[in-house]
Amino acid sequence: MSRIEHFAIYASDIGALRDFYVDALGLRVLLDNSRGDPAGYFLGDDGGMALEIIERPAGDSAVNQRYVCHVAFGVEDVAATRTALENRGIRFETETAVQNAAMHTAFFNDPEGNRCQIVWRKQPLGA
Repeated sequence: MSRIEHFAIYASDIGALRDFYVDALGLRVLLDNSRGDPAGYFLGDDGGMALEIIERPAGDSAVNQRYVCHVAFGVEDVAATRTALENRGIRFETETAVQNAAMHTAFFNDPEGNRCQIVWRKQPLGA
């Protein structure tokens, strides 16, 4: 069976967005391609998933991702992670939060405007 190796997002400031994901969500730099064309980074988690940050080409605008897509990060405690992110100035959507016995979620935009989700599930997907 195939597996998802990585997904990619644009950033106008790849270094600042790298620092956000490393400092705020604990990812680590797997590959520094900051001198590449396009410039970017691969960041990874402990489960083998990777996030590629690619320098946004001049003239390309950010996409309105409200209903199209998001990057989801599994966390042990949504409330504690949300508080830590809010302490960094991150604002969360209020109308999309879920908190029930099976799942807790919260959505926010990263510093580049990419839509993100933090999620805890009682039962992991596919289990």
